[in-house]
Amino acid sequence: MRFRVAIVLLFAFLTGCGGSAGKSFYVFFQPYSSALDAQGLATVQAAAAYANAHALMPVALAGDATRPDTGDIDTLRQERVAVVKDALVQAGVGAAGIDVWGTGLVYPNGDPGQIVGRVVINVGL
Repeated sequence: MRFRVAIVLLFAFLTGCGGSAGKSFYVFFQPYSSALDAQGLATVQAAAAYANAHALMPVALAGDATRPDTGDIDTLRQERVAVVKDALVQAGVGAAGIDVWGTGLVYPNGDPGQIVGRVVINVGL
């Protein structure tokens, strides 16, 4: 009987741990810059708090850079992702659990007139 109760309690605990579907956080950058401003730092800290509260969820970073960011877009995207990753690690997120990838050019709403430079932090997605 105790074994069955233990199994039911374990199942209830594991079900509760997986109840959150994950969340995305968007860190925006100024053109030509890979520096975090106050808003970007606040976003990274919120993402770190969420990731630390959901330690079993994977963390993935996707960097975007577009044409107003002249020069080498891939290098700028990599710099931005590295800055965000370093800030997450400083906030207590394990570096080994952070997956990094880039997505390239992004046009919100499909409009080439709207250009962004950002890093997306996906926790549990």
